[in-house]
Amino acid sequence: MSASHRRFLWLKISESVRRIPVIPHLTSYIRRSSVFLFSLYLSFLFTGFVISISKPTGIVYQGRDKAPTFQPQLVGELCESQSVGAEKRIFFIESSGGKCLRPRQACAIESAARTNPDMNIYVHMALYPAPGSPEVEGGYGLNAHCQMMDILTKQFPNIKIVREDLTQHLLGTPLEALLQSGKLEKSKFSYQHLSDAVRIAMLHKSGGIYLDLDVITLRSLNCLRNTAGEVRSAEYKAGIENGVLIFDKGHGLLNHYMRLMTQIYDPSSREGIGPNGLLKAAGEFCGFGVCEGCDFGQLWICRDNWNITVLYTEAFYPIPFRNRIRFYEPTFPLSELDNLQTSYLVHVYGSGHGAQVSHSSLYGFLAQRFCPSVYTISSQSRVFNF
Repeated sequence: MSASHRRFLWLKISESVRRIPVIPHLTSYIRRSSVFLFSLYLSFLFTGFVISISKPTGIVYQGRDKAPTFQPQLVGELCESQSVGAEKRIFFIESSGGKCLRPRQACAIESAARTNPDMNIYVHMALYPAPGSPEVEGGYGLNAHCQMMDILTKQFPNIKIVREDLTQHLLGTPLEALLQSGKLEKSKFSYQHLSDAVRIAMLHKSGGIYLDLDVITLRSLNCLRNTAGEVRSAEYKAGIENGVLIFDKGHGLLNHYMRLMTQIYDPSSREGIGPNGLLKAAGEFCGFGVCEGCDFGQLWICRDNWNITVLYTEAFYPIPFRNRIRFYEPTFPLSELDNLQTSYLVHVYGSGHGAQVSHSSLYGFLAQRFCPSVYTISSQSRVFNF
């Protein structure tokens, strides 16, 4: 068959096919379907790209892809009418004699500054090591970094670093006798004992809000006055601790507490003049005792018209000392955040001795929200260990 005959036959077949009505529709359908499928494919590609850049990498919260939100609820006002209480200030004590701060210490300070911008935040750092022997430390987050202090003082004008001889605060108080006796030089827990004594002397002289360096502050402390926090443990049904103390200048309980310290001081007892001493002093001066079903959150009437408010456990110590590992577990249940809804702060108990902090741990979650500057630089640097 010649080429001209094959061309003629192909034209006839093509003309016959076009006369079949279903073929053009099928061709059009295939064309439209191809366009749709290609568009859908591009859409999936784009959506996957957006998800990949917006989803946090390496952060998983107990089977959840997205970090939960957290905003502490209102807990009511504890301000007394026409209060003329202590100067609105928060202070910390670093008694080791080190020149710089550890990341978790810096986190405590940043969280206080962020949640209380109307207050001055004083960080009293010892020029010299505390008299006596410090306890052996171990764990993560022990390395101190001066860069942390630079970040805090530059970013927060209400943070003041004060380097001084901390023992000078004991002069002119009943604790001067303890200092002059030389007993502090026999201490087996020198950092703790000096801090326990100095915080009470400073509150007695000037008033204010004392916080341990292992807390994360969640809200304003402005309305608290003459306040301590309840704790419960297997050792005693109810008690109070000295990690968070808010007192007016010259409060009678503080004077009684200092006198008691000089009497009961034991160089080998870690908590003798700390939580145990405060509990004993409050029992003697305010009638506060170890009891079941105490009416916490209301005034305890003390001698000479002084009083103290002891807040519920969740206020300062929502997670007890024996369960402190919950701060560091790789993931945490949302019920942990429910427990913190009425907390003013969380006391982590020796954050410098803690386990490694993961992004998705409870400690990591709170640090990213309440001390983001310190947490960010610690997470990005290979030198720092949060």
